Amino acid sequence: MTLVIEILGWTSVFFYIVLLVFNGMKNMRLASFLSVANDVTWGFMIGVMPKVLLNLVVGSVTFYRYLCDFTKTPKKVINLFLLLMMIGLLYFIYFAVNDYLANPSTGLLLTWFDFIIILTALSVKQIRLFQVFMLISAFLGGYAYYLLGIEQMVVIKIIVAIITSYKLLIHPHFPQLENKLLFWKEV
Repeated sequence: MTLVIEILGWTSVFFYIVLLVFNGMKNMRLASFLSVANDVTWGFMIGVMPKVLLNLVVGSVTFYRYLCDFTKTPKKVINLFLLLMMIGLLYFIYFAVNDYLANPSTGLLLTWFDFIIILTALSVKQIRLFQVFMLISAFLGGYAYYLLGIEQMVVIKIIVAIITSYKLLIHPHFPQLENKLLFWKEV
């Protein structure tokens, strides 16, 4: 069981990074589904309910945007899902506020702000805007995890900053470089 938990921890890192590699929102959303499924399972196995709740919210926002942008789902179904998602988000806000009040610290407060930025990033329709928010999240979240002393997450945020900086600054000017570095082509 310990080996499975360790593997899920590292695949969490892998999926988080993979969703930043794509240049299209559809592929990014599909990678996000894999990341959420991995992290919900991992959260349950390690007994960290905030991680489970956070990823359920991330998954619902991603699923809502996927329904709206890439399917022909009836508006009534989408609106019902939006209502359920909002109820879940309100519960999560309640949970976050209580969690902060029980253990107030600048690092914890910044992680909740980082989560808001990530949710905002997942809510947008354009990949460039998604990448800008993820770059902001990399710096804010990296500092928050540094304050909390969680080195693995600091490293992840540094990798996120490198990937999103590349996507925002180098890729628009040298897209052929990415075709040489990656083994697949974006559709």
